[in-house]
Amino acid sequence: MRHGLKAKTRVLVLCGCACALVSSVPAPAHALEFSGGVSVGGIQVGIEPRLAVSPFAGWLWRSEGDFRLEAHNMLSIVPGAGVGIYDRTAVTLGYATKATTVSLGPSLAIYSMPVCGAVICDRVVGVAPGGRAQSDWYFAGPLGVSTSVHVDWAGGSSRVLPGSLVVMVTTGPVWRIEVNPR
Repeated sequence: MRHGLKAKTRVLVLCGCACALVSSVPAPAHALEFSGGVSVGGIQVGIEPRLAVSPFAGWLWRSEGDFRLEAHNMLSIVPGAGVGIYDRTAVTLGYATKATTVSLGPSLAIYSMPVCGAVICDRVVGVAPGGRAQSDWYFAGPLGVSTSVHVDWAGGSSRVLPGSLVVMVTTGPVWRIEVNPR
């Protein structure tokens, strides 16, 4: 059990160092973008998948080239008998064209969720490191569609969270505003 925690910690430290290295390379900002929207999708926590409604917002720094650095937050509300909250923040490195963006990077989530395992149901609360991938397709100027995939590792041993893995896939409309600093 301890060996798995050390390996996860090592991976998170390496991801953090890579993001810090990429963000420390001096590149003049070409544009600052704000994006936001609401996604709907599925979240798998425990043994039963559930629906999640997820408003999100992001800050994007675009350099002279097509690469960009993004800070992104998504708050997922999981309705049901007991409402669950899953708040995730990610720092990603992405590639952008005029109509599409693709990004990948580490994330950190804070959650309070009702979860059912094979034997019991309980509310779990904690912090989960993980990773995030997202693609956006803009088809009408600032309006587009965003799809994201999140995989997190919920810590600790629990009879309710077998495997300690949380997976979420969402899609929904996205809207962006560009601000040129010049």
